[in-house]
Amino acid sequence: MRIKGILCCLAVLVSGCQSTVERPANLTACQGVRPQVCTMIYKPVCAMEKEGQFRTYASECTACSHEEVVGYQQGECVEGE
Repeated sequence: MRIKGILCCLAVLVSGCQSTVERPANLTACQGVRPQVCTMIYKPVCAMEKEGQFRTYASECTACSHEEVVGYQQGECVEGE
């Protein structure tokens, strides 16, 4: 019984630490298995990371190969977005 209580407390603590940043509607979500190898195409995208920050990546593939990226939109990120 004591172990069950400890596991419950641990679950509550871990879930409280998760980020709940909302993804804007105009972002394309990274789906499926993350690519490990991408072609060297330069077609920049502005990607949103789990913390809500935006960063420019060389391509859709490059952006989605990073676990912290949740989605992207075409074009470089514009400062102040």
